[in-house]
Amino acid sequence: MIGLYRRYVILLLITTIILFLIGCGAVQNSQISLQHETQKDKVGDEEHETTDRTKDITKIELILDTNGPYWNEVKPISITDNKMIHDIMSMIEESKPLADESKISKMSGMARKNNKLIVTGTDGSKKEITFAYDTLYEIGYIEEDGRKVEPDYNFFRYIADLNEYTNPDTNIEQQALQLFDKYNWTVDYRINTLKEKLPDNLKHKAGEYPVKIYWAYNNELSKQIGLDFTDYLGKEVVVEIYRLRESLPEFMKPRRDARGIVIKYNDEIIGAYIDAGRHDSFACSLDRKSLKDITGKEWDGWIEDYIDYEDELEIKLSKMEPEDIIREYFKALDKHDIKMVWACMTRKNLSQHLSTNMDNQYLFNKDEDKIDYNINSAKLLEIKELKGFNNEPGVLEYQVKVDFDFKKLITADDGVWPRFVILKKESEKSGWRIDGVGTGP
Repeated sequence: MIGLYRRYVILLLITTIILFLIGCGAVQNSQISLQHETQKDKVGDEEHETTDRTKDITKIELILDTNGPYWNEVKPISITDNKMIHDIMSMIEESKPLADESKISKMSGMARKNNKLIVTGTDGSKKEITFAYDTLYEIGYIEEDGRKVEPDYNFFRYIADLNEYTNPDTNIEQQALQLFDKYNWTVDYRINTLKEKLPDNLKHKAGEYPVKIYWAYNNELSKQIGLDFTDYLGKEVVVEIYRLRESLPEFMKPRRDARGIVIKYNDEIIGAYIDAGRHDSFACSLDRKSLKDITGKEWDGWIEDYIDYEDELEIKLSKMEPEDIIREYFKALDKHDIKMVWACMTRKNLSQHLSTNMDNQYLFNKDEDKIDYNINSAKLLEIKELKGFNNEPGVLEYQVKVDFDFKKLITADDGVWPRFVILKKESEKSGWRIDGVGTGP
């Protein structure tokens, strides 16, 4: 009987140990699942946290200095969106004491001063926060109740952008949030949603507006994260433009502001890349790699794969000498033959038209028919090659004299003026093209 009891106790002990081990495994599995669900519901948790932090705030009014050098007209901005209130207040709360007040005296003449935030509470109370910042040296401070603190400079970039992005949308799909979060980008809000038709191919013909180059360049960036959208060429897609909190990589200085671009087809993300917006939009991949990092090529080595060498105009220009290209260019300006003007330019030079003075609500400038060189007539009088300017190998520079008749007298009067023309072979096969025209050597 005692032996039977001992066997029973031993069996019970073994069973307990087995059940304990199974239970541990179950607990471990439930923890992994919970972590997964926590990651999956990250945005939901952030929204809950937002509600907690902003429950006592109903509105933030942003009043910028009307004398500041902003892109758009400055008007008071009322912010009632919970996420945006949370983002602003969080960045303020994370500020550090201003340890070195000499920074204030070092601000440049372009510093944006006399700005303020008025925070309105649910009880009707108001709190005023003043701030100043300098875009040249990327410094700034916040002052509240006589105490100065220094937030991360991203706070000032965020605030400045609110004057340009007047219709921010914080209702963002999970798949977009997760994609940017994977590469350590914070999505602040959606700037715009557009419908775009991708070109049928990416081979650029001489004289074409450089839309194909835009898509070819950015597809390289998108391919870096495994999203190649060449299978969707010729199709209409949806493009979403996002404002990102973090600045562009250091190698892109002085450009700082990053826009996240997502391309969708039938609600599926087929492409994504980082864009720098106005003036020089080409930027980097989501994992912060440049075109050269990705392809191993500088622009000239890369673009040669996207030139249509069978195009008749391309063939014609490729056979011309540098001085002939200059003559063709100014003849086209005189005749308002924009296609020929563009054909005489390097693709890199031409691509500047995509983003020069661009409205950042859009991907690139589209009104190519409205590009105006402000010229009634331009008669080429003289061409002279310049030597000894230490130009890079393969680059030629000429001084020309041109008799201009301008539509509007903006920077110069009508008459004979010098221009300095730089030419290079962007690719050996395409021959000489104009890489820049300036008023000085």
